[in-house]
Amino acid sequence: MRVIKRPSGFEFRNPGALRVPVAQALKGGESDCRNRTLQQMFLMINLGERAGSGLPRILTSWQSEGRLLKMKELFEPYDQSLLTMDCALETVSGKMSGKMSGKLSGKPTLEILSLIKQDSSLTIAELAITLELSERTIERAIQSLRADGRLERIGPSKGGFWKILK
Repeated sequence: MRVIKRPSGFEFRNPGALRVPVAQALKGGESDCRNRTLQQMFLMINLGERAGSGLPRILTSWQSEGRLLKMKELFEPYDQSLLTMDCALETVSGKMSGKMSGKLSGKPTLEILSLIKQDSSLTIAELAITLELSERTIERAIQSLRADGRLERIGPSKGGFWKILK
């Protein structure tokens, strides 16, 4: 693992791809450890668990401070996972984002944009899992974002990606 501290925040690079999809890793609830011996050692000294709750705890804490966390997988020049934690306060369209982004308005659009900003290849199903909403709710929100000219789909449903326009 490589950790870099920058004035803008932190970057954690880990060799190898994640063993669960990024959206699922950030949502939590699924544990699939790479190094079972190391995991067992931490379990024996009560410093670990098999709940798959590490990344969601980090995400919740960081976002509660109004900060941006991005998680993605890179496959060139070799497989690696990258977690970026920005220290600057997160804004979307000039408004504060984070805990209060879409929850007060009842619309998940800002949360969808925030997730797509982190991983433009997310599917509607992955967005639904992460936001704990139905796929139909996500489809309606995306339809609204597209109608407002804020979001565009590049390529097919499988293998394409989202592009944030505004």
